[in-house]
Amino acid sequence: MKDRYFELKNLIGAILLLSVLVWGCQKGDQTLGINLLPGVKVLDTRYHQDKASITTSIFSDPKIRVDRPQYNLLGSFNDPLFGRTDASFAAQFRLPYHPAYSATAAIDSIVLRMYYKIMYGDTVSVQNVKVYELTGDLNYNSKYLSSFNVKNLASTEPIGTTSYIPKFRTDSTKVDTTQQIISVRLNNSFGNSLLAIDSLDMTTNDKFVSIFKGLYIGSTPVSRRGSLVSINATSSMIVLYYHDATKDTLGFAYKVSANSANVASYAHDYTLARFYPNLDKVDNPDSLIYIQPTGGIRSKILLPNLSNWKDSTNYIINKATLTFHVDTVMSDYRRYAMPTRLYLKLINDAGEEEFPKDSELSSAYYGGFYDAASGTYSFNIAQHLQQLIVGTIKNNGFYLVHPDRNNNAERVVLKGMNSSKPAELNVTYTRYK
Repeated sequence: MKDRYFELKNLIGAILLLSVLVWGCQKGDQTLGINLLPGVKVLDTRYHQDKASITTSIFSDPKIRVDRPQYNLLGSFNDPLFGRTDASFAAQFRLPYHPAYSATAAIDSIVLRMYYKIMYGDTVSVQNVKVYELTGDLNYNSKYLSSFNVKNLASTEPIGTTSYIPKFRTDSTKVDTTQQIISVRLNNSFGNSLLAIDSLDMTTNDKFVSIFKGLYIGSTPVSRRGSLVSINATSSMIVLYYHDATKDTLGFAYKVSANSANVASYAHDYTLARFYPNLDKVDNPDSLIYIQPTGGIRSKILLPNLSNWKDSTNYIINKATLTFHVDTVMSDYRRYAMPTRLYLKLINDAGEEEFPKDSELSSAYYGGFYDAASGTYSFNIAQHLQQLIVGTIKNNGFYLVHPDRNNNAERVVLKGMNSSKPAELNVTYTRYK
């Protein structure tokens, strides 16, 4: 009986100890055990909110990486708020295997096929596509920025053109699971040039792409409306139909593969956009801020009062949340899908973007996901603020950006300073001595 008594007593003690630890280690509680440190005394936990000092402004975003995007955007789109965006791309086409054309092979036709299932804009505007052969090299291992004009690598005369109206088809469950196709008939003279490539130059793809460097595909700018389609980056192909002395119907496909150099290109015209007079200006009187991918618009966020926390080493930051409110009316989210998430990236001493330390903990902790119930994007920057306090980083502000800037068309309008719901910083902290 005595042994069982002590077993029960020890079990109850273990449960109580575990309960204390679990309760004390709740998310955001960074004061657990602080009273056990010699000479340390917790005074109180306080709450701080800042709205008035946060400044917001909008800047062009000209130097994003545009190589190897998940999707190739194509088209011309006049956004009622963001002006016109023209999207094009250039890509290498590789051999899936050696074609081994016979000496009697003769071309029947040659077609470029591009598959898409995501469309941004309207479904009534005609898009005019032009295809050019590249005369300059693309490099798979190179890093291309959106400031690079990839069209300069293309010939001046198109080798194929077509017109199409973007479609959005759904299956019986009303979900867009059907891929649409854009087909462009290319000149037979171009097909003959592919047939004429020496068999030895098609033994490896490195040899092949040094001769046929790829294609540049673009759309003619439209004056109103328009749309952008998201082409599956590795589904585009050139199909060469031919015959020879023994067979009437033959075909071979040159494909954009995961090993192909693939570079997006974007051009923006903001002259008619509402925000144009305030673009790239630190002093921004507008009550709205804007986020647009495709090398478009990023918002700069300055929190000057964060510097007041510096050297205040007797503060423990329990939680610090920076929240942005969406202007759902201006965003017109029913017609134009908004990003499901944004990134808040700190500005380092070189003026470049970096993820804050909070992003290293977990995606859920860092935040940035759109909350439809509150119409907000919120970020936890507690670790960032703690770094400012101890002086390991400087308070250079943030850029608010789209997470998929090189392959997505979704944009959003947020409430900035001078609005009824400006950005707000909410901090819970503990003082000690």
